[in-house]
Amino acid sequence: MSLQMEQAIPDGFVLEKTQNIMRGTYRGISLFVVPLEVEHQYQIQLYTDMEKSRDKNGFMERLSAMPQEHAGIRHAGYNGSNMVSVLVESDGVQDKKNLTDVIHALVSQCEEFGVHNCCAHCKGDQEVHAAAVDHTPLLLCSGCLAQAAGRANGGTFRKENLFLGFLGAVVGVLLGSVLWIVIGQIGFIAGIAGFAIVFCGMKGYEILGGRLTKKGIVLCVLLSFLAIFGAEIVSIGIVVYQEFGKEYGITMGDCFRVIPELLHEPEMIGGVAKDLMVGYALAIWASFANIKNAWRQVGEGPAQHTVVRF
Repeated sequence: MSLQMEQAIPDGFVLEKTQNIMRGTYRGISLFVVPLEVEHQYQIQLYTDMEKSRDKNGFMERLSAMPQEHAGIRHAGYNGSNMVSVLVESDGVQDKKNLTDVIHALVSQCEEFGVHNCCAHCKGDQEVHAAAVDHTPLLLCSGCLAQAAGRANGGTFRKENLFLGFLGAVVGVLLGSVLWIVIGQIGFIAGIAGFAIVFCGMKGYEILGGRLTKKGIVLCVLLSFLAIFGAEIVSIGIVVYQEFGKEYGITMGDCFRVIPELLHEPEMIGGVAKDLMVGYALAIWASFANIKNAWRQVGEGPAQHTVVRF
């Protein structure tokens, strides 16, 4: 049986149908009443900073005793940050009276122990306004309410900077390539290295470019393929140096310069091609889910926020 909110509105409160909450101010204390359909209960919410109360311990002691004093209360407690909540069991036609009685008792305790409202975000004790942010009832000061409204209007939306995103992706894939080279030196080709290249590339694009877009994802994937090829060439140069550097007195630069000639050898080109095929396959396998998820998220666009001031 669903909760009948129209018949449960406490004295002096109003029902906000679009947000599915009840709100009101009783003797100077603003409260919300939120229905919990699954539990068949109502949650009375009081936003307050207990550290600023006159007698925190006294209030907490009385709060914990409320379930014993009122038969319909299932729980009464403080979340340790900014909200006192009281859970009241629904009792059909008695809901209005029960909620009104519990609110009276709660506010009386607030008056006795110097508990007052605070902003749900900054916990300031300046004037607060009742609002719903993304359908969550909150008491907000003017500053925090303005910030929330700015986010809802796209104030935090960042534009894409393709050039900086490209630089970030290059730096990212280079960092990821280091793992490929290190793992290659111990004789392995690991999918995690390919994943690291793709992940670091996309993260670098997002950090410097402002946000990740489908264009950015495609660019990062292409750069990752180039980076894997480059990392394989670097690995070959390191192997050549380790094998012949000391024996023939050649430098690392000399080793890299002879790589094009070495790649003309059928055995060498076959080994490199095999490593790249396996490497690309493992990189695709390890990165596919991450790329798919990123593609879906950027396709959905930035999350839409709603702010309703009552």
